[in-house]
Amino acid sequence: MERNGARAGFPVLLVSVVNRGAGERLSQVFSEHGAAFDLLVFATGTANKKILSYLGLGETEKDALFCCVPFEAARRLLAQFSDLLASLGLGKGVAFCVPMSRALDGGGAASFPRALGTEGGSDMEGHEHDLIVAVSAQGYVDEVMDVAKRNGATGGTVLRARGVGAKEAEKFFGISIQAEKDMIFLVVKKERTQEMMEAIAREKGPETDAKTILFALPVCGTAGMSFQTWEERGITK
Repeated sequence: MERNGARAGFPVLLVSVVNRGAGERLSQVFSEHGAAFDLLVFATGTANKKILSYLGLGETEKDALFCCVPFEAARRLLAQFSDLLASLGLGKGVAFCVPMSRALDGGGAASFPRALGTEGGSDMEGHEHDLIVAVSAQGYVDEVMDVAKRNGATGGTVLRARGVGAKEAEKFFGISIQAEKDMIFLVVKKERTQEMMEAIAREKGPETDAKTILFALPVCGTAGMSFQTWEERGITK
């Protein structure tokens, strides 16, 4: 796992994508390691059958588990992630974490264990990977992923969402935005981020039927992922 100069005590959002049904058990384990909260979301993997076979992943229906943990705990969990899943009989999965700047409850007081801390503050200039989040009109996942894969992505995770505040968004982006959305998470090498985002925006962006909006976040650790392209792996569609 890459460390990227992050301070050990600052909070991170640890995201794990595992086989459907494994998320709840994994959540219990993460709680024992200092997770302050967790959120389980049904998700779908986007890799095709050849990629799934190559990675040893047997299904595309997934649980996406979001947990807030201290970076040092996340670092240990990511380092042991594959072994942890195997010991629990949960199959295989992937995980990554992104830094959080602050963690507070509704009253403004810290709601997390003292070990977590309430403020972030990491130097992310040296990070090696980014999380690209592509928010598209429902039904365009395959088209968006085709563009992403042509630009180095090997797979992604899809979360179903519903847009709100459509009138405000329409004023901001100058486009009509439908309520039903697909959110695609893509963890990529940082040097691929700009080119991939530009390609998706050009081919499936706000001016197209897919109406994809994109943003990227720094990733401060990964587990279970390979960043070789299909060609580098010798895999053809």
